[in-house]
Amino acid sequence: MSSADLGRGIFTALPSYVAAVAELPVSAALTDDVSGAVAVVPGSGDWWQGMLAARAGGAAAVVIADPAVLPQKGIGAYPWPGDIPVIVERPRLRPDVVADAVRARRDSPARIITVECAAPAAGLEAVIRDGLGWARSLVQGPLTLPVCIATAQARIALLDSGGSAGGAIPVTLGATAAAGLHAGGLLQVLALGEVRTEVTVDQPAGLTRLETSTEHGTLRAPERYESSPRLALRRAIEARSSGQPGTELEELLEDMILTRALLAA
Repeated sequence: MSSADLGRGIFTALPSYVAAVAELPVSAALTDDVSGAVAVVPGSGDWWQGMLAARAGGAAAVVIADPAVLPQKGIGAYPWPGDIPVIVERPRLRPDVVADAVRARRDSPARIITVECAAPAAGLEAVIRDGLGWARSLVQGPLTLPVCIATAQARIALLDSGGSAGGAIPVTLGATAAAGLHAGGLLQVLALGEVRTEVTVDQPAGLTRLETSTEHGTLRAPERYESSPRLALRRAIEARSSGQPGTELEELLEDMILTRALLAA
């Protein structure tokens, strides 16, 4: 009986995910059969076609590993049926860190959110996309793009959100193309209000820091030592068991479309 038959199969050749499987010996095992398995689709290429191929092969769930930005014609070229769960690994937008940030605010709405992004030109679009994802998560609602100003190396945008409490929450985003060839970048998010949330994600330094300030002082969230691929696999295994498709793919596409609008403005 194969690992996939046992409900533990992980179909991947990505080294970071092979290592993550080794760290989950009870719930996961590598398999060379995609049928019934969690299929890990590399995010560096045309991951949309990779998802469709995994589903056609009988995958029970899909993980998109750190997805790059697809060409415009690649987004939704063929509709995603939504009949199997999709987990999106976004290392700059880890769901556990996002949950920590939202929970620490204790339902105190932000009054304004600022997002600062910097990355080499080739990776800037993905960093902007995840910065917008942070803003969307903190306002707990969709964003719109009223104003954007562009120069050769930078963008600054004013966005708006109705917010969970119904009041408009302004969001500003600044993006700068930096020197270097590293695909990662720097992302800083600041949510101001009665509670202050500060997030710093420095991929080249391997740093993710979350601080929440209230009238009682500043609390730094404990560092998350679990790797992003291991977290994604655990969530995919849970999603496969529950059969719930989730909303991560829709949220990723929403952030991508808004990023495209910002860059085209």
